[in-house]
Amino acid sequence: MNRKYLNICIAFTAKKMFLIALLSVSVFANAQLFVELPGSGPGLANANAVWLSSGGKLHPLANGETKARTNATRTLLFRQTAKNTFISSKTSLPDIIHGSMDVADFNGDGYQDVLLSGIGSNNQHIAGIYLQQPNGSFQRASVNIPALVDGSVQFGDFDRDGDLDVLIAGVDANGQLHTKILRNDNGRLTDINARLPGIRFGKAVWGDANNNEFLDLIITGQSASGPITKVFINTLSQYREVSQMFTGLKHSTAAWANLNNDGFRDFIIAGETRNGMPYTRYFTGSKELRFTEGSSNGIRQLMNASIDVGDYNNDNFEDFVITGESLERPYTIVYENLKGRGFRDLMAGLPGVANGVAVWGDYDRDGDLDLFIAGVDVCFNLIGSVFRNTLDPKDVEVEELYVETIPMELASGPYYYFLFSSCYCDPEGTGKKAYHGFVSNIHQEKRDFDLTYKFNHLLISRFPGWNWADRGHRTSNAFISIKDAEEGRKTVIASYMQDKYKVHYLNW
Repeated sequence: MNRKYLNICIAFTAKKMFLIALLSVSVFANAQLFVELPGSGPGLANANAVWLSSGGKLHPLANGETKARTNATRTLLFRQTAKNTFISSKTSLPDIIHGSMDVADFNGDGYQDVLLSGIGSNNQHIAGIYLQQPNGSFQRASVNIPALVDGSVQFGDFDRDGDLDVLIAGVDANGQLHTKILRNDNGRLTDINARLPGIRFGKAVWGDANNNEFLDLIITGQSASGPITKVFINTLSQYREVSQMFTGLKHSTAAWANLNNDGFRDFIIAGETRNGMPYTRYFTGSKELRFTEGSSNGIRQLMNASIDVGDYNNDNFEDFVITGESLERPYTIVYENLKGRGFRDLMAGLPGVANGVAVWGDYDRDGDLDLFIAGVDVCFNLIGSVFRNTLDPKDVEVEELYVETIPMELASGPYYYFLFSSCYCDPEGTGKKAYHGFVSNIHQEKRDFDLTYKFNHLLISRFPGWNWADRGHRTSNAFISIKDAEEGRKTVIASYMQDKYKVHYLNW
């Protein structure tokens, strides 16, 4: 994992559990909207996933590490074997990590094929198109694709000639950054030399921004000159960058959508800014190819993110699911589109994952979108599960019976918080690593994450050895009174001391 989270697990698994004062508003619904199916398969770190159609059914296809930090690289098909039953199985695809996948019928034989690129189990860069056979196995196509990692791949017909081309971005084995478009000429792929900025730790995504049926492009990630976010318009002969400036991001992702149903493509983007802050925004498009930033009220700011767009409740407005890391911990959040007037967090109770993914797919063909989620949760458990959407697609209005939410501005305060974090590190520069815990005093929070930013700044400025795990954190719940907050703080400190941590106090 790229970030070291606060030891929330200490607070919730210590022998003396402290009682957290919650808001007097119900967070949990009368019924769970997304229900996890048991025994889907092993969890995956550094995960990537797509839904694959095979044998007349829809199955999650995922890659990653089945054991964190042990290089147990796998590409697994979570095969749907019976109603609401998935069993993970090895595939004939190469095991990869730090890569990307996409699926489509590349050769027109009626079977979905797999485009992938990443690092193989032998630490070699791998890329290719793998053609699905009638028996569900895969055979590598005889096309040349540059093996790029820490980036993205995507099928799409950018020149509207009726066959699928390839968009690929990432870093090659020599450390060079690329974003390439490979034109399909009767099954042969040719680099068109689009002169696009190369990136890693990001994504390149096709979408029709100006509604002319030619695929335009958004690129976000770490370029040779720093983090970027750029939109390019397909002019038939080349890709032209729009003049509008956007916040440059790394450890980022983007997704095209039509959020307000005006016929022009919008986009959602999330990642890490140049100064290390999480960032999530959406922009609505227009005929003039100007993008207007939407309201970010109630939207969690995340980095190391994944985004997938889909209409989960069949109201004809596109919603989105996002995974990623705040400065506190990982999240997986479903945002409902409020008829083009913004979004609300469904408080769906899904496991938050870092370096992971959440993707929509209607595996049971009941008319609503289900989820596959993979990644590492806040307690370093590996997640890899299918979550069934229990919403009745025939009656969208019933949604209110399933989900009750608290607006973020109400859930955040002003109530009382303390902040704490931990690491196995050498924060004081003694030359010897040990277990260290960091705890703040009690504060009220008037604006979201202000305390987190302050705590993070103190860690970095006071402890030069903290730079390898440079994220401060806060408690995950508010306290109504100072007394309750202090009791919780004492319990966390006692837990650290019981586990032989050296405790540091960051007071201000």
